Amino acid sequence: MTAFRPGLASFATRAFGAVGMLGGLGLLLAYVVEIPPALNTVRLFLFCAGAMAIGVALYGRHAEVSRRLALAGTFPLIAANGWYIAWILLAVGRERPFAGDFGMLGFWAGLAFWLADAWFGLVALRLGVVWRRAALILAVGSLMAITGMDRLELTSQAHPTIFTPIALAGVALNGFAWVVLGLEIVVRSLRGRGRTVAPDQASIPVAAAGIADPQPEA
Repeated sequence: MTAFRPGLASFATRAFGAVGMLGGLGLLLAYVVEIPPALNTVRLFLFCAGAMAIGVALYGRHAEVSRRLALAGTFPLIAANGWYIAWILLAVGRERPFAGDFGMLGFWAGLAFWLADAWFGLVALRLGVVWRRAALILAVGSLMAITGMDRLELTSQAHPTIFTPIALAGVALNGFAWVVLGLEIVVRSLRGRGRTVAPDQASIPVAAAGIADPQPEA
């Protein structure tokens, strides 16, 4: 296996990985400090853009193992997160963006990007070119986060249920996974400029995941 050679120049790969890290960190920041409402749009924009950036950065390596799975994982990730970015930009200046038909559109966009994130995590877990534990965390965390969506009415600020901590933990796991994946992209790009490395050196050990590495498709 070669380290980050297909599709993207080394600098671009590191840049996409860094954007992914920033997006995940922006999501996690709300758990540490209070975020001014005026910055929420920027934070959500960066979060979705970071997910898209990591999908683009990993596409080449995923395609080396299976082009079909690479496309199946990357396209929904970019489309769904792009849809949510479009919604949050259109929501700027609206008095009640979460109400009515526009709010329903935002719900479907949000559900789509959580599901796309989870699906991308499962694809990355199967292909095994990045740390599989991070991919699994991304998949599980994204599905957990869905339980906190308001239109599902599983929980609310006025009537919290067990799904409140589940959803909050899921969002945190999602952000953490993007940070780890972005960091791995940056580190591998720095270490592997144009050199060939053995498979056991090219990836973090994944034997604990219990999933065999798929064979490249013809």
